[in-house]
Amino acid sequence: MSTPPVLAVDALSVSFPVKRGLFRRPDRLRAVDDVSFELAPGEVLGLVGESGSGKSTTGRALMRLVEPDAGSVRLREVELTELSGEQMRRHRRHIQMVFQDPYSSLDPSMVIAESVGEPLEVHEGLRGRQRDERVRELLVRVGLSARHLERYPYEFSGGQRQRLAIARALAVDPAVVVCDEAVSALDVSTQNQIINLLERLRGELGTSYLFISHDLSVVRRLAQRVAVMYLGRLVEDGPSERLYSRPAHPYTEALLSAVPVPDPVAQRRRERIVLPGDPPDPTDPPRGCPFHPRCPYAMDVCREETPAPTPVDGGGRVRCHLHTAGPVLAGGSVLELRPAARREARGAD
Repeated sequence: MSTPPVLAVDALSVSFPVKRGLFRRPDRLRAVDDVSFELAPGEVLGLVGESGSGKSTTGRALMRLVEPDAGSVRLREVELTELSGEQMRRHRRHIQMVFQDPYSSLDPSMVIAESVGEPLEVHEGLRGRQRDERVRELLVRVGLSARHLERYPYEFSGGQRQRLAIARALAVDPAVVVCDEAVSALDVSTQNQIINLLERLRGELGTSYLFISHDLSVVRRLAQRVAVMYLGRLVEDGPSERLYSRPAHPYTEALLSAVPVPDPVAQRRRERIVLPGDPPDPTDPPRGCPFHPRCPYAMDVCREETPAPTPVDGGGRVRCHLHTAGPVLAGGSVLELRPAARREARGAD
């Protein structure tokens, strides 16, 4: 990045204890494993992957809503992992979160003036008329009426509640907003409205977004860069244009093959890549590349060695042995590796 990142995450790891039985020691579920990325001022980074891949845990770890086991999270010049609980509460004004379910993130017993205005009270000490005036401005900014000030969350639709959650997140002018599946519970029309709103606010305020989603078609509309997670690890990242047109990792290729296209003829001609089996048990991940049990191109080296990050032509990095030891050379695309070549790939090592 040419400008210093507003957020720099390095080797972030998060695990949770998992009980297996009354007399057995708890296993550790590694939800996030050695994740690193950067976010530039005013940039949108899409974080994608299947359910259970570690996306949401990554977002919560940045906020210290779950505690990391290891790694660094630097917001501007501040190392968030070293802050005390009280220091982190004060610093959360600079990194806010929009959750999937806006109703559960808004207190149903508080009117909108209190709920959206709570960050203003906590971080800026605003009360009464001053607070309400700022909340009115925020409501108008997210496309709601200033007359909604004394209403309760249940009086709003799902899309309106998500606008309220966005207003609440932006109340204290954060540098970064983590959007955790922020549009997945909404219908397509409302999704489009919220995406357009987020894009407009980014242009007006210069806010950076970490946009977490399982829907790659939504991410493509909003994100300049995309990072792909599988079993707690980043397997590929890069500029959206390159990643969507020339995916470098077989898992990314499979995810993109499931994204519908608006042309019915092109949709019928597309090859859908169906991955065999389910993701491995995260308490007992496979040796080597975590994706190799489901990978159509898996080689012997994939079962033995964890792939290191490799630069990709067009920008970004990929963790895949195909780019170092297989038929796809560094800078190539797995799209070039057609079904007839998959048998060759398995025996190429």
